[in-house]
Amino acid sequence: MSDLQEALARGNHKGAKEKPEVLKKLGIKDVNYGFALPVPLAKLPRIPGICLAPVNIAPQNTINEHGNIIAKDRLTHDQSFKFGSGTSGTSVNSRTKEESLLPCIFGQAFRRHILQVVATRLKFPDANILGVKIDIKSAYRRMHIAFETALRSTLQFEEEEIAVIVLRLTFGGKACPSEWGAASEIFCDLTNALLNDPSWDPEELYNPQSDELPEAASPMEGVELGQARELAIEVPVSDVGSTDVYIDDFFGFAADLPGTDNVRQLERACLLILHALARPKHPNEPRTHPTAPNGL
Repeated sequence: MSDLQEALARGNHKGAKEKPEVLKKLGIKDVNYGFALPVPLAKLPRIPGICLAPVNIAPQNTINEHGNIIAKDRLTHDQSFKFGSGTSGTSVNSRTKEESLLPCIFGQAFRRHILQVVATRLKFPDANILGVKIDIKSAYRRMHIAFETALRSTLQFEEEEIAVIVLRLTFGGKACPSEWGAASEIFCDLTNALLNDPSWDPEELYNPQSDELPEAASPMEGVELGQARELAIEVPVSDVGSTDVYIDDFFGFAADLPGTDNVRQLERACLLILHALARPKHPNEPRTHPTAPNGL
């Protein structure tokens, strides 16, 4: 309780205090999408197990639909912030049982991807190699957290005298990369298994959203294909291509070989897995992102 009183008195970090309208906009979006539950700030002392951590507004860059770099504000949750009272200077993150977390293995994803592309070029020097990139919109907000954890992931909007209990993974929770990685790596593994399943017909079984994809880029006429140098290590090559993942970004490639559906399979495999595992399970279940079905 003393930590809660200290958090209420201290408020949020400077960046959030200087941009109250941005903070309000980001908070309202999470509430509207069902990612967070608002409660009166004055009622927090009556909720057992509640914890507050300060938030900040972090400036970052992203790209728009035209590929141009634009500025973006991101809400970050400082769950490593230590209050000096009650819990002897501990934070929410310091109470995480690290030994219970699954290891995150996507740190070398891009290096693996490049090595596999080079090895594929060595094996198929005359084939076009096409790639695909899929991003899961608001990825952390797609994964629920236990209610006890949600109570410890509460933030405040001081000017509105409202607190918000975050019901999804936070940007600042120590366990969140591991929790998300457990799901994203399953998506990736199943995508590769599907690519290697000879019984799968991408024209018969696919995510309905696949019909909205633009046609695959055609190879440029008259452009000489670059050749790869021999690698110092042996890299396994799949004739049907492969997919890797870095947090919420899936990227894959395949050699366009005569007599195969490699390109079509590459386009549709990951989308089908995401649809199978993450689609609404009931016709009346609302979509949390109306403008982005399935979060793609």
